[in-house]
Amino acid sequence: MIMKFLVFIPLFLFVVSVSGQDLPDAWMEAELEDIIWQESYKGVLADYHPVTLVLASDQHQVAGYLIHEGDQRRHKLLGDKSKTGYFQLQELDAYDRLTGYLTGSITNDQVIMKWMSADQSRLFEVKAFPERLIKIKNFRPAAEWISVTGTPTLPLHLSVQKMDYGIVSGIANLNGQYSRFEGNCLDGTCSIWNTLIPDAQGAPIYIQMRQKDMNVYKATLNGKEYKGEIKYSTPLAVRLYDNSAGFLDFVYPKFESKGYDQWLGQKIDSLWDKGISQLALSTQPEDTERLSYRSSGWIEIVDEGAAYVSGIITFINPDSVHSESFVWLKKEDIFVSQYELVNDQEDLVEGSTLALASATSHEDEEYHAWLEEVGYELMVPTYQGVAMTTVFNMVYGDELRLLNIEESKAMIKRKYWKYFGW
Repeated sequence: MIMKFLVFIPLFLFVVSVSGQDLPDAWMEAELEDIIWQESYKGVLADYHPVTLVLASDQHQVAGYLIHEGDQRRHKLLGDKSKTGYFQLQELDAYDRLTGYLTGSITNDQVIMKWMSADQSRLFEVKAFPERLIKIKNFRPAAEWISVTGTPTLPLHLSVQKMDYGIVSGIANLNGQYSRFEGNCLDGTCSIWNTLIPDAQGAPIYIQMRQKDMNVYKATLNGKEYKGEIKYSTPLAVRLYDNSAGFLDFVYPKFESKGYDQWLGQKIDSLWDKGISQLALSTQPEDTERLSYRSSGWIEIVDEGAAYVSGIITFINPDSVHSESFVWLKKEDIFVSQYELVNDQEDLVEGSTLALASATSHEDEEYHAWLEEVGYELMVPTYQGVAMTTVFNMVYGDELRLLNIEESKAMIKRKYWKYFGW
């Protein structure tokens, strides 16, 4: 899930001398007086839609562009200089008509803002990092399965996706407690990155990962060092189509499997063709429905062992959200559905009941009410038992709750136990 936060930075961190990059054009120079700061940022809008922000400032104003990488359409940005680090910029089209707003923080290190349409009906997050700090050509997106051990409160397993533009995200399993996380790469190849996750009491655990070689991280948790072993690593691919009216994206690990290619094709081909047809009709400059359409998908690895990979595939369409679990048996090169795994469909109901019973009361009453209403519909086998999961919700995300091995054995067909080490 997207972490919703804003960072407030003192003015002196934002005001620096001109870096020498040839960024301002005639329009920017006309809006500004003596330019004292300029920067170009590469990043994403709404998780995966690639954008570039070009910004410059004098003593009074900020001017620049938001550029969509798909069709290179640019929108002007204009606003007052901030003394707090929090900015509110208007977004204008080529005819100076208001098309949206950008609000949030801009520093020399990053941009964390929210884009809102002019009618305030659509809201997306924007995350970007200075282009001079990002060695995009040297970076290969990857999914990693990392195991950190060393104390009774561990193990910690991190299923992390390291993406372009300095962003990491994934699922943390801290001794059976699942949580989602986001973080930032600290170098151009994402061999150093940081994030935070909650412990069992909800207190933050600050994590920094420093990769020593192809197999090992030095993992620092709240200042203490541990060994983080990279058990498995898989290249990530992004299937992308975008223009400034909207975008499609699908992020998935590139398993070396003919069965996987066939399974994946069946899942996304019809959706992809439909989405492209809709977006192709929205490319005219006078189109008022900019960024009105998005169809996204991703595959997450929840657990991986020598014999299997288990995870969740999710699609978000304008009118629906669909999630389902899967198990890939590596040696047999077979994808097993949830329907095939369980002894009986009533086992899913029982699993949901057990997961709800083990859930603690959430401080957000609305979230807890939603959890009770939707229940846990997905079942993902792991070496520790079954992770019961809610379907993805655009507001609440989803939640994973682990059942122990004995409870899990009662639901899963016996012939599959050996794959998970039960």
